[in-house]
Amino acid sequence: MPASSHRLAPRSTPRLVQDTGRRLGLTGYGIPPPPAHTAHPQPGDRLLFFTDGLTDARSATGELFGEEHLPDIAVRVLADGLPSPEALRRLIQQILVHQDQRLGDDATVLLAEWHPGRR
Repeated sequence: MPASSHRLAPRSTPRLVQDTGRRLGLTGYGIPPPPAHTAHPQPGDRLLFFTDGLTDARSATGELFGEEHLPDIAVRVLADGLPSPEALRRLIQQILVHQDQRLGDDATVLLAEWHPGRR
């Protein structure tokens, strides 16, 4: 199951900084490993990783949640300045609302926040 990632700016100015366009996934079976990607996150940057189960979520009428819709929702949720766990909970809730609270596919989402030197 391929995964995608987005880099989001610090919570003080939430916006999509970069859609890496990178796909993460299994290698082997004749599939070459994905190319290496280097990022230079700033303190407070958040990285959003997700599988296609998130973007392939369908409403009761068949409308896809879509890769275009996800960054807009993520930025809106992060604009509230909430800690990452609560922001992620709200993002997941938006996806569940889109699907009428029914999961139709397996989905994985990870929101990581960069804080160098913090333990």
